[in-house]
Amino acid sequence: MLDAAKVLAGARSTVNFNPRDLVRELVAYGETDAADKLPQLGQQAIAAIGVLASRRYSAADRPILDKAICLGVVEFLEEHARPLKRKRRLYPKSGHAA
Repeated sequence: MLDAAKVLAGARSTVNFNPRDLVRELVAYGETDAADKLPQLGQQAIAAIGVLASRRYSAADRPILDKAICLGVVEFLEEHARPLKRKRRLYPKSGHAA
């Protein structure tokens, strides 16, 4: 895990998000380990992820905001940036008959 204080010290901008809202997105991108860990992180770690997400969102390829935040979560937890396991989201089926 990255040092949240160091990430925040170099912050120019941030993205605010509710961690509970991103768990589903992380799972959809194939990042189940990150989805399990995200709700356990403190406010400083969430703020640091917001800084990392802002950097990703400002990049030349400009991913959608949810993807930028997911990339920030993975980078924070694994201490290095990498692509998400899935390029596109795949939501689990609800299991309810229509």
